[in-house]
Amino acid sequence: MTMLTDIASIISSDNELDTDVKTSIARQAISPLRQSSEIQIAGADKVTRPVAVNFQRAFEQSLMNRINESTITQATVIIHTRKPTTPLCNPPGKSLTETLPPSMREDTGRRKTIEDRTITVRRMAKQPEIDLYVAYTHDGLNKRSPREQAIYRSEVNNPENSSLHDSEMTCKNMPDEIVGASYVMTTPQGHTLYFGNNGVQAVDGTGNTVWQYWLGGLEDTSVNKRYREVMEYLHKCGLDPKL
Repeated sequence: MTMLTDIASIISSDNELDTDVKTSIARQAISPLRQSSEIQIAGADKVTRPVAVNFQRAFEQSLMNRINESTITQATVIIHTRKPTTPLCNPPGKSLTETLPPSMREDTGRRKTIEDRTITVRRMAKQPEIDLYVAYTHDGLNKRSPREQAIYRSEVNNPENSSLHDSEMTCKNMPDEIVGASYVMTTPQGHTLYFGNNGVQAVDGTGNTVWQYWLGGLEDTSVNKRYREVMEYLHKCGLDPKL
């Protein structure tokens, strides 16, 4: 609940974020997650992506706030996607044309979702209390453009990114229901919290999109089910993240 309050404050104070998007995030993500550990956001990608990804970005900012305030002591973040995560394949604060489907290239709201997370993901890569795994399918990097590959490799080789783990997996395929991210957090009292999402990468963001969120302790049935589903897939594909 503290993180949801923090997320609401981060969203509210973002002067570059459209008022309608702020309202939608509060109505479709923050309020439902106060009532349920598992929610879904569905609709046209141009409407749902700004809601879903801006919430994820605000969550990442909140996570780092919680770490700096010592209410979270350690976190393992795993971005599990078919190709290396979009934010680290783009320059800080920018989005390359080849990252986006044609329908998104003139959409400033959806481009902003990438550009903002190029900053938060890089911050996580430098945060000592976070282990950040960029997990992607076998040969997934080669499915990025040469410019995207070069940017990603430069981040992997940047000594400042001490928390970043480049994690190409053995599996060549990733089911749609796995694509997303998982955040496993430890409190000073030793409790384990989990936030997970499921959606599609920006390059696949056409037509309608369904996003799912899970947030809560591992004792929660739906949260635990999602956690186990993701971890079983990662282990099957050769990834054994530090948890």
